[in-house]
Amino acid sequence: MYELDEKLKPYYMELDPAKRLAILDAMPEDDTVKFLRTVYNNRYSDHENRGRKNVDWWLWRCICLQQLCNKGGFFKKFREREINTIIVELLMNDSHESLMYHEYRNVAGRYLSTCRSGNYASRFMGFRQASDDEKVLKACEDIWQMSGGIAQVSGFGEKMRLWCTAFHDELAEYDAIGHEEYIRLDNQRRK
Repeated sequence: MYELDEKLKPYYMELDPAKRLAILDAMPEDDTVKFLRTVYNNRYSDHENRGRKNVDWWLWRCICLQQLCNKGGFFKKFREREINTIIVELLMNDSHESLMYHEYRNVAGRYLSTCRSGNYASRFMGFRQASDDEKVLKACEDIWQMSGGIAQVSGFGEKMRLWCTAFHDELAEYDAIGHEEYIRLDNQRRK
């Protein structure tokens, strides 16, 4: 459904920002590469102007979406404004659907690459390490909260459709139980 030119596959498969830039720089300049460069500069920039380098702003916004997923009630209007801001920042309304789908999968893949580390999903202030299965289930919950979960509780499902599809697809490829767990979380929240 979201076809990808073979020349772009190495770019989207790479998770390291510096290596992605090297791949992008090696491509012949055309309209697609110009668009990818714009997306790259938007994603890997210091939006808060704190003098930081190599900031994956979009990855940070994933964490923000996850945190906003469980906020409501008194914070509902704040949450709505913040989600609208994030939707704009992450170019969710852009017409380059296929390119954005793969960029979103890359963001999800970058997040998931951190989910197998030793301290991920640990408990009791890090004294109890999580098993591999616990890490996978926690990764599924995290991905769902920053995509389908926040879209569902905020009512922005249509605006976030491509984002949610990409995150779900990346999770399904990450681990065999990813798809089922995502669907289970989605259905559980709807009840």
